[in-house]
Amino acid sequence: MRTYSHLVFDIDGTLIDTVKIHMISLERVLREYWGEDAKLPDLRFSFGIPGGAAMEALKLPDPAEAHKRWEKEYLSCAKESPGQLFPGMEETLEKLSGREVHLGLITSKTRSEYEADFRDRELGGYFDCVVTSSDTRKGKPFPDPMLEYLKRTGAEPGEVLYLGDSVHDMACARDAGVDHGLVLWGSLMPDGIEATYRLEKPEEILGFVKGTDV
Repeated sequence: MRTYSHLVFDIDGTLIDTVKIHMISLERVLREYWGEDAKLPDLRFSFGIPGGAAMEALKLPDPAEAHKRWEKEYLSCAKESPGQLFPGMEETLEKLSGREVHLGLITSKTRSEYEADFRDRELGGYFDCVVTSSDTRKGKPFPDPMLEYLKRTGAEPGEVLYLGDSVHDMACARDAGVDHGLVLWGSLMPDGIEATYRLEKPEEILGFVKGTDV
């Protein structure tokens, strides 16, 4: 197994288990539009892509307004029942801190969603560079977020490993020439997703960095 000087993480489904918050808040918004008795489609596709893109795919009349309503509902749900770090993740981040590795985030959250939801967890100090969907014209699955990360940090593609839970994460990294690890502890639909690595538990991340004990 090779080592990397940059480990970049997705947030939802990778660091934090937010599936319940994501689905409940999206379902609430859709029922506002379609009625309480509406049969909702399979919404797993929406996990890992920018919220605006999900609203466009659902063909809502005003995707931008629907996204704002979803963002508000998501934050409300998160306050009621915050998503939890996956078991072993906090310990893994603690072991990575202080090592010769840069930690980054690339997320489909908007900057305001990131500020309101993630940084309140006091985990922001682990990460040197954060790229949100507000920072690039195109979000995942396009390579733009990863290319933005490379631009900001000066890292070469071969120095970076991106860790995520969805096909969109893998495509973003692959099309930027970056290796990518699919985290199976948070992936909703892992079958058939191509990845450089497939990880079953957070502790395995330590094996990609020099000087850490797995």
